[in-house]
Amino acid sequence: MKRFGTRSSAGRTIVGTLAIALAAASLSGCGGPASGNPTAREVDVRQFAVGNYPTDPLDVRSTFHHEATTGKAIALARLADSVVVGPDVDPQFNHNALALSMDSLATAKATQVLAGAVQPALESNGMMFGFSAAASTRAMPKSRQRERPGNFNPFDGAQSDTEASVFNVTVLQFPDPQRAQTAAEQMEAADFAVAADQNVRITLDKQPTAKAHWRPGVPSMAATMAYGQYAVNVYVAQPKPDLDGLRGLAEKVFAAQLPLLDKAPALSPHEIFRLDYDPDGMLRRTLHPKAYYRPHPVSEATHTPRGHLHYADDQATWKQLMDDNGVDRVSTASYGGLLFRARDTEAAAKLWAGIKGTTSDSVEAPANIPDVACSAVPTEETGVLRYAYDPAEGATVYLCSLHYDRYVARVASPQLVDAQQKAAAQYALLANSQFM
Repeated sequence: MKRFGTRSSAGRTIVGTLAIALAAASLSGCGGPASGNPTAREVDVRQFAVGNYPTDPLDVRSTFHHEATTGKAIALARLADSVVVGPDVDPQFNHNALALSMDSLATAKATQVLAGAVQPALESNGMMFGFSAAASTRAMPKSRQRERPGNFNPFDGAQSDTEASVFNVTVLQFPDPQRAQTAAEQMEAADFAVAADQNVRITLDKQPTAKAHWRPGVPSMAATMAYGQYAVNVYVAQPKPDLDGLRGLAEKVFAAQLPLLDKAPALSPHEIFRLDYDPDGMLRRTLHPKAYYRPHPVSEATHTPRGHLHYADDQATWKQLMDDNGVDRVSTASYGGLLFRARDTEAAAKLWAGIKGTTSDSVEAPANIPDVACSAVPTEETGVLRYAYDPAEGATVYLCSLHYDRYVARVASPQLVDAQQKAAAQYALLANSQFM
């Protein structure tokens, strides 16, 4: 089944965005005619150098069709919005360490963050999908070599700073509460059995239904509990093997996570199938070079600010920027743009100024377009925009930021001219979206 059918452009009027406003004129006492010269209220976006990039909203160019696979991707994005980020637990956890989506077609992916021994529990209880996130008090080491010994791999096998405190939260949805409960018990039992002669069972006073264990002398512990149709696993580690400290951190993570799930009730297969792919009209305003939309929990999705923070390295800086300017939605489009919706036009201007302050090394912006700034940055600093081009580690990427009305957008490319064309097209798209 095709996800999109391209609409015919026959009979559709292209909306120009050159708005002409008459200058205010004084009137004579007898009510004479107004006088004055017309002035441009907006630039004429039809004159922008946009290359081959589209400037019409995607829903004008194509029609979305619901499918089970696309619904699952939207459901994963929704779940990411309801999994804690570092600052939700404590401001000191301001470094993102992992964001991983997983679905029922690849339960093995869960073992990239959980113990390999838990996979049978996920399969036998019908795991539907899940999301895992981790945060650290210190930046992750640049080297991201993977090592998966079979026990917990909270950072997808990457090694963290031994002087850091870290946590990982994995939330998995199951078909019903009974299977979620069984899965949680079996997950804990399977992980405990990996080193049964060394592990010790422990309890959490503030989450008495959680099953937990640690290995004396090792500065980490894990706990798992069922919460409705969800199974929630929490892994914590600190520089020293202090059981009280580890227990307290795990309880703090659970306390931040569980209320978020109260606001995101589990979905039935029918509800997953019918999820709205663009309920706030964000994706239609986001630069999307392709002629169709295929949902992806990271590269083609709409998120809350929390969901977006999973893909930002410096979570404290980006959380502050979004909080201060009332950002409520963030969208991304594969090989396209990243779009923020701020409280109002004034807040968007402040957000744009703040985002510009996160980069240096300014380069030439596209000509004759207001409120656009570009800079050269290492590809590692582009975050979710890595999905907007083919990244090469260590390469220079050109990043352009712009604002229009209450929206702030970012685009990226390894080629400056391409980044400028993307920025021009994104600006024109935001203008055109006001009328289409």
